[in-house]
Amino acid sequence: MAPDTQLAHINLKPKSQEPYALILALAAAAIFWRLQGQGIGLGTMWLFGLALGYVLQRSRFCFVACFRDPFITGNTSLSRAVVLALAVATAGMALLVLAGGSPVEVYPAGWHNLAGGLLFGTGMVLAGGCASGTLMRAGEGHLLQWLALAAFIMGSLWGAHDFGWWQQVSLSCSPVLFLPRLVGWGPALVLQLLILGLIYHGLWRIEKQAFPDFSPPGKGRYAFKLRHLWSRPWPYWAGGVVLAVLDVALAWCTGRPWGITTAFSYWGAWLWQAFTGHPPGWYYYSLPEHTRALGLGFLAEPGTILNLGTIWGAGLSALAASEFRLHLPRRWQVVPAALAGGIMMGYGARIAMGCNIGAFFNGIASLSLHGWLFGLGLAGGAYLGGKLLLRFLV
Repeated sequence: MAPDTQLAHINLKPKSQEPYALILALAAAAIFWRLQGQGIGLGTMWLFGLALGYVLQRSRFCFVACFRDPFITGNTSLSRAVVLALAVATAGMALLVLAGGSPVEVYPAGWHNLAGGLLFGTGMVLAGGCASGTLMRAGEGHLLQWLALAAFIMGSLWGAHDFGWWQQVSLSCSPVLFLPRLVGWGPALVLQLLILGLIYHGLWRIEKQAFPDFSPPGKGRYAFKLRHLWSRPWPYWAGGVVLAVLDVALAWCTGRPWGITTAFSYWGAWLWQAFTGHPPGWYYYSLPEHTRALGLGFLAEPGTILNLGTIWGAGLSALAASEFRLHLPRRWQVVPAALAGGIMMGYGARIAMGCNIGAFFNGIASLSLHGWLFGLGLAGGAYLGGKLLLRFLV
């Protein structure tokens, strides 16, 4: 038999991991019923975490690429998907408030947002994942992201240690700029959606200039099948829209939107307590909401359950699509970069009171100007991180 004929008989198709996905799904259901029995909403947080992780992995919705790629490659497809998701979340959060809810993420707008965004943006490019991306890739089996997550926790603890200083020099003297309070709900919504539309158009022009001869392939005929929901990648825009809807639904069901990094500060405090015998006696942990959260413990703190569910959901999605692999770092140079990036993200998220989800996405969707300031810092940090990436790691 000729060599090329022999090669034709080699099965290059990866082995199906769907049975393992089924086992993981059954385990997730068992965990849900156990959490639901505790009666404090943990089961709901677990379900939302599973859904968020699943959608993140299926759509490869990445905030790092959103801020990095326009500077490096000129590709803005993910950036435009984030803008679309912000528009959907803005409308959803507005409906939530008009239906009787409270603005979910409205905080002081000051230079701490810019500084935190700059640190976070630089760190997420160096680490290869933002807060949501780190959880998603950890669930996929990327060992480098587990290292980045450990550093993220340490950075969050460091930021909690310094939070009292930031409270004095910036947070306490920064105004709360809630757009509907300044101009009214109607003008605020029109203004924000107009700004998002202009940003979308600008990103589209950047991509057209970077790829002037590119034209997308014809749509052709596409027969949708139910299994495509777990066996094929989702378009970026679809992932963004579903994530925005889940975010609003989470805020409606639990009174709190999607958040990630506040739980990391608790994880750091519990580790501190495990090694020292007592919790950190810092200003940040003396605030009532954080004192209550630390008293709940690891497996009873809602944000922790949401994060664990996100990791589990991403792993479930990867197995269902037969994409789960244990990925080792290919070069040793990326390890210190990921560790440094994780520490920068953790510290930046604490002083800015949120990450790419809490401060940027939910801040903007809640019509709070602190989200826009954090976004400006993210863009600057992504530009700086991209330069460092090209200079030292690529």
